Amino acid sequence: MTARPWHGGELRWNAETEDWTVLAPSRGSRPHSAAGAACPFCPGPAEDTPPETWRLPGGDVGWRVRAVPNRYALSDRHEIVIESPRHDWDLATGTDGEVADVLGAWQHRHRALRPATAQVVVFRNHGLAAGISLAHPHSQIAGLPVLSAETRRELETARVHHRDRGRLLAGEQLEAALSDGKRIVFADDHVVAYTPFAPIAAYEVRILPHRAGPDFAAAGAEEIRATARCLRTILAALRAELGDPAYNVVVRTAPTGYETAPFLAWSLQLVPRLETPAGLELATGVPVTTVSPEHAAARLRTLVGMADVG
Repeated sequence: MTARPWHGGELRWNAETEDWTVLAPSRGSRPHSAAGAACPFCPGPAEDTPPETWRLPGGDVGWRVRAVPNRYALSDRHEIVIESPRHDWDLATGTDGEVADVLGAWQHRHRALRPATAQVVVFRNHGLAAGISLAHPHSQIAGLPVLSAETRRELETARVHHRDRGRLLAGEQLEAALSDGKRIVFADDHVVAYTPFAPIAAYEVRILPHRAGPDFAAAGAEEIRATARCLRTILAALRAELGDPAYNVVVRTAPTGYETAPFLAWSLQLVPRLETPAGLELATGVPVTTVSPEHAAARLRTLVGMADVG
């Protein structure tokens, strides 16, 4: 059995899955939002965060977006990105520029946390079913010392596909979605959003730039603005369709050392948490969803004003 100390807990190797399990007892003491409770992320006398590591200056309080260390960290490189001074702000209701500021913060902190890591994970939880603890709009960036089994598997699959076919796997999946048209949710000159052919959850959406690149942190300002507009538009559509569902957003990007790999392409993965995994999923790892990706795309496409696509 293999175990190693890790930031107040342990990493333990699961020989059956060939993956790591994180034991993090300190995470159990995280604060949770309660009605009437003071918010530590809101500017003012109740603000209570560690010293910030970065800020995007501006606005009435001197910042638009800021980053701070996570008090209940999963590693020594784990930060919170506080996305707005406003407690009631959200990606779905913000302006395109505000959402682009958040994505730019993700890029900046990704680059800052990358040294001495095996991979940097950027994610946003929204709603209790997605794992949120504090309601103030925020996202998280964590640098991990190991590659997960899923990351290793995805790397190898993409590498072999590119070697054997001479093409990006992500590019072929995007072409298939564009050719069929029924799974396209949003498209402009820079990015495309579509529902995967075999989704892991109902209403799952992937957002990819037309010009593939392995490293999200290296994406240009124009791509980031377009991605922000696309993400905001889709989240607004999900809110209109499903009543503000819980969801996770994950940045799929190259692990450390693979930033120029020709077989990788970054994307955003949006996974609503509408269904609870049950016994079959636990036993097999096979996702089960009750909504077809074609139906989900048609509903969302209509709400974003693209009913004529496909």
